[in-house]
Amino acid sequence: MTMAEDMTAIAKPSGWLRARRVARDVTLATSSSAVAALCSIVALALNARSLGPADFGTLAVIQAYVTFISGLCTFESWQPVIRLSARSRSRLGPAASCGIALDVSAAVLATAVAIGGILLFGEAIGVSHQNRLLAMIYSVTLLASLSGTPKGVLRLNGRYDVIVGNQLAQGAAVVVASLVLWAVDAPLIAYVIVLAAIGALYNLTLFVRLLVYAGRENITLFNPLRSRSKRRFFWTFLAMATGTSLLSTLVSARRHIALFLVAGLLGEVAAGSYSVASRLATMVSRLTGPLNQVIFPEIAKLSNEEAPSRVYRLNTRVTVVSACAAAGMAGVGILLQKVIVVLAAGSAYADASLLFAVLFAAECFGLAGTHFNPLIQVVAGAKPLLKIMALATIVYLPLSFALSGWLGMLGIAWAGLIVAALIYTAMMVVSQLLLKRRIRAAENI
Repeated sequence: MTMAEDMTAIAKPSGWLRARRVARDVTLATSSSAVAALCSIVALALNARSLGPADFGTLAVIQAYVTFISGLCTFESWQPVIRLSARSRSRLGPAASCGIALDVSAAVLATAVAIGGILLFGEAIGVSHQNRLLAMIYSVTLLASLSGTPKGVLRLNGRYDVIVGNQLAQGAAVVVASLVLWAVDAPLIAYVIVLAAIGALYNLTLFVRLLVYAGRENITLFNPLRSRSKRRFFWTFLAMATGTSLLSTLVSARRHIALFLVAGLLGEVAAGSYSVASRLATMVSRLTGPLNQVIFPEIAKLSNEEAPSRVYRLNTRVTVVSACAAAGMAGVGILLQKVIVVLAAGSAYADASLLFAVLFAAECFGLAGTHFNPLIQVVAGAKPLLKIMALATIVYLPLSFALSGWLGMLGIAWAGLIVAALIYTAMMVVSQLLLKRRIRAAENI
């Protein structure tokens, strides 16, 4: 073995060490997300009881609208940062610079689009004329949507402790604020202002931590448009970010569209019940999110370092384990549906129990397929996923309308479950085909 090979063997972590590091990061991320999810449930219980179904429905629609516009206009810049810098840390400065420029530009655009959308078609999505001001106040927080690049840099360097600390601080702040607002019987406008401020502060704090970390680690940040070579790198970054952003928007759009349909067709009270069921169901996403954040960079590294046959075997094992875990969670949700809803939101929302069970089962499909997303992106880019999610959205919209006319809110939830099952199946098949193609290509070399 040559000296260069010796150095490579030393630098490259063993499978056992990598597994231990991934397990540590997953434990840290998921445990913090579990605490954050608990904080969200406590805040949900306080806010749902204090505001009542009508005002809580209004708040939920406003928050969903702002989140939807954020996903539509801003970029998942953390994934391109990792994809471009995973092989060479010399790219981290240019990637972070491109990400920051993109985050700032997108935040300004998102704010303008959100406010304009409220003025043009607010009532169509359930924001009445008298609640326009509340929606515009919440929309201003989009100016602070600068956390994408900081998350990418921090995750790539294993600084999950910084992200976890911010996440827990935000959860605690929301609980304390909700408790105070409930105690003083605050009006809806107070909830909007306070919760919007907490969300904006979370994003700004992460951005400041990135600047501090970059200075300490000598990561050079610069204008990515100042030279031809830097502009070429920026366009590469933008192409990657656009693909992942479209993907993220398509993934999350179904949840927001469902709430808009309920609010527009059935009113604010129905939107309040649907939002309670949906928010409780999406607690599963609190696990999916951090798992994806930890798994994505690891799969990126694993795919570059390991043989395709080994990646294929690992994918098969993870698929079996995650499917069993998700099925067990869905079963628990079905058995405890009424207990969970009444305990979390109160008896006024008891009718949303079956709605919760269906939505929870749909979220469990997302949890079971967490590893497919980064695997497909690393092997073939975002295009296969974009096709899957676009087709899913095309199927979801008419299916939701058809089933809502038959079953009301429950029909919209069933449409989401059917589409979630179709997405999971498609991603599983595509990932297997891509890995088999890689194995055949490696054997022909």
